[in-house]
Amino acid sequence: MNLIKKNNLPRVFAALGLATFAFAVLPLVFRSIARAAEGKGLDVEVPYEIKALKSSGLTAPAYLATDGNKLIVSDRAGGVFSVTMAGKATALADKSKLPHPAGVAIAPAGFGAYGGQTFVLAAPAADGPCEVDRIDKSGAVSTFAKLPDNGSVGGGKPTECRALEFGPTGSLYAGKLFAATTGNETLYAVDSSGKASAFSSFDKPIPFEISTIAFAPADDSKAPGMMLLGMRPTSAGAARVGRIGVVMSDGKVKDDPYLVGFTRPGGIAFAPTNFGAYSSQLFVADTGRLASENSSGKDGNIERVEKGLARPWGGGLVDPTDMKFVGSKLVIADPAEKGRPDAGAIVIITSLL
Repeated sequence: MNLIKKNNLPRVFAALGLATFAFAVLPLVFRSIARAAEGKGLDVEVPYEIKALKSSGLTAPAYLATDGNKLIVSDRAGGVFSVTMAGKATALADKSKLPHPAGVAIAPAGFGAYGGQTFVLAAPAADGPCEVDRIDKSGAVSTFAKLPDNGSVGGGKPTECRALEFGPTGSLYAGKLFAATTGNETLYAVDSSGKASAFSSFDKPIPFEISTIAFAPADDSKAPGMMLLGMRPTSAGAARVGRIGVVMSDGKVKDDPYLVGFTRPGGIAFAPTNFGAYSSQLFVADTGRLASENSSGKDGNIERVEKGLARPWGGGLVDPTDMKFVGSKLVIADPAEKGRPDAGAIVIITSLL
């Protein structure tokens, strides 16, 4: 990817004589700082540095987890890895142990005796039911929870594993691990003993697939401390019918969604205070049409929410399926970033302010 180097920015600022940019005044310079050779790379507001990690251990990174320091990545090609911000990947569990992993999460302190351990929503077989597995500190993988059948979709089987997230410490969701399965449109809650139960169902009156799970901060004006879900009607043919739903601590879904107008929300994250001028703003990775359905078209976008409106922030991704902030860096998993459904990358956007 081509980009404006960090060490060029002082000259840019000196030429402008400004502490901030007016992007419309300098469209040729600032409209895009990252494009592939054919002009089809990632476009994003500036000043930010964008790079795809070169990591020989990863094939199609799909889901991310972080405790603020380390980064855990599941690969659609199999395996779960610990990945440094420089791209070094170390297998926590290889393909032989976890052939079909999806969402990953790091247990907080107080979740039984498992604080700091990695949990994975995975299926032993490609079309088999999802279960929650645990990778202990020695690298051994064991089944932590079996998910029960639920709902009227897909025979009620918990297939098509998606996101996995722990409820934030101190919140109304604390002490629970939440898992989303699209095969039966169900969100599960798992406690520290490994007991799993259906927390919320999305099969009536029309089924919704759940693509991602996040939690709003306690001071959020619209859904303080509440669970947010990336959702899309399962059989929807039109674009922009995806939404961010709000699920209360009793599992009930609020009638009024947090935000509408997405194709397929694949990642939800609130910006930290050190991410440029976007402190505390909500960022949404919209997967768009799946690469397998769209000839790997680059319709994946990053949008930011300001004053209740989603605004375009970055474009040119293929299938951004998950997104997390790690320090001042926005980390995006795109399992098809290289132009094929099975050839992806982790994309990192770093604030230069």
